[in-house]
Amino acid sequence: MTLTKRQREILTIMRDRQDDDEDFDGEIVREGRVAYLGYQRVSVRTINELVVLCAISLDQHSTVGRCERYHINETGRRLLDGTMEYPKELAEFITRSLANQ
Repeated sequence: MTLTKRQREILTIMRDRQDDDEDFDGEIVREGRVAYLGYQRVSVRTINELVVLCAISLDQHSTVGRCERYHINETGRRLLDGTMEYPKELAEFITRSLANQ
């Protein structure tokens, strides 16, 4: 299973900014249906797809009110650098699940 262009773009930005020790700019901040990565708008659908792929994680310690923060995790990093791929059956299941959203 390959990442879409937008998923890859978002994960790359998150990885690069977190590696530069700018953690707050390397996180997706979401409140309701509005989400940003730095100053860039991110669709809720893209966030949901990345969560389903286990590429980003919700930071449980930074949830304030309705605001949520997501960060790239090891799975996301491995998907980006090509050292991890999902088994074919799991990839097909994920693809079907995302199509039904």
